[in-house]
Amino acid sequence: MERVHSLRMMSIFLLLHCLIIISLFIAATTATTSSTITDRDALLALKAHITHDPTNFLAKNWNTSTPVCNWTGVACDVHSHRVTVLNISSLNLRGTIPSQLGNLSSLQSLNLSCNRLSGSIPSTIFTIYTLKNVSLGKNKLSGQIPTNICSNLPFLEFLSLSLNMFHGGIPSTLSNCTYLRTLSLAYNDFSGAVPREIGNLTKLKVLYIGANRLQGEIPREFGNLTELEQFSLPTNNLQIEIKLHVSPHSFRGIPQELGNLAKLEILQLFQNNLTAAIFNVSTLKHLGLQDNSLLGCLSSIGDVRLPNLEGLYLSGNNFSGTIPSFIFNASKLFKLSLQRNSFFGFTPNTFGNLRNLKWLSLYDS
Repeated sequence: MERVHSLRMMSIFLLLHCLIIISLFIAATTATTSSTITDRDALLALKAHITHDPTNFLAKNWNTSTPVCNWTGVACDVHSHRVTVLNISSLNLRGTIPSQLGNLSSLQSLNLSCNRLSGSIPSTIFTIYTLKNVSLGKNKLSGQIPTNICSNLPFLEFLSLSLNMFHGGIPSTLSNCTYLRTLSLAYNDFSGAVPREIGNLTKLKVLYIGANRLQGEIPREFGNLTELEQFSLPTNNLQIEIKLHVSPHSFRGIPQELGNLAKLEILQLFQNNLTAAIFNVSTLKHLGLQDNSLLGCLSSIGDVRLPNLEGLYLSGNNFSGTIPSFIFNASKLFKLSLQRNSFFGFTPNTFGNLRNLKWLSLYDS
C-alpha cells in the first residue's frame, strides 16, 4: 500500500514538474514572439517614414511575409531572434527616423549613414542600452545632441554624426561614454568651446571634430588620450595662447600635452587661428597645420624627429628662416607642402634624401 502511495506521489510530482517546464517554455516562446513582433513593428515604422527609396530596397526586402531576421540589412541573435544589427547605409533614402526605432531594445549596431535622412534623432535611440555602434553620418539630420546622450549608452564604442546639420554645443557629458573609441562630429554647425571632459575618454582612438564653429582652446586634457591615433580639428575658429615647449625652444599655441599622444598617426589642425609650432610625436604619419597663424624660425630646431611622417602640410602660415633640416630626415615623406610662408635662401640639395617624395609645393615661400 505504501509503495502504491509513493508511486502515486512520484507520478504527481513528475506531472507537476512537466507542467511547470511546459508553462515556462510557453511563456518564453510567447515573450520571444512578442519581442519579435515589437522589432518587426519598429522596422515597419522606419519603412513608413521613408519618403523616397530610389532602388525600392525596402519594398523588395522588408515585408511581413518573411521573418524579420531574414530581411536584408537586418541581423538577429541566434537564440532570442531579437534584432541586433540594422544597416541600411548608402541607399540614398529620404525621410525621417521614427521614435519607434528605439523599441529595438537588443540593437547593438545602427548604421543609417550615407543617405538623405532629415529631421532630428529621436531621443528613444539614446535609450537603447545595448548599443555599441551608431553611424548616422552623411545625412541631413539636424537638432542638438541631448546632454543625457550617454546616460543609457554604457557600452557605446563608435559614434559618427559627421556631415549633417547638427548645431549647439558639444555636450561635455559625452565623457560618460567611457568605452568610446571613435567620435566623429565633423562638418556640422557645432559652436562654443571644445569640452575638456573629452580628455577623459581614455580609450579614444579616433577624434574628428573639425569643420564646425568651435572656439577657444584645444584643452590640455587631450594629452590624456594616450590611445589616440587620429585627431582632426581643422576649419574652426580656435585662438590659442598656450605655451608649447619643444626643448630647448618654446612656442605659443598647441598644448604641449599633445606630445603625450605616443600612438598618434594623423594630426589635422589646419584653417584655425593657432599660434604655435611643430613638436615631436614620433608615430605621426600625417601632420596638417596649414592655413593658421603659425610663426617662427623652424630652422633653429634641431631635435625634432618624425621618422614615420608621410605627409607634412605647413602652407599658409608665417614661418621664416631657411627650410628646417629635420624635414630631410623624414625618410618616408612623400607629400610636402610649404608654400605661402616666409622661408628664404636656396633650395637645399638635401631634398635628395627624400627618396619617397612624390609631391612638393614651395611657391610663394
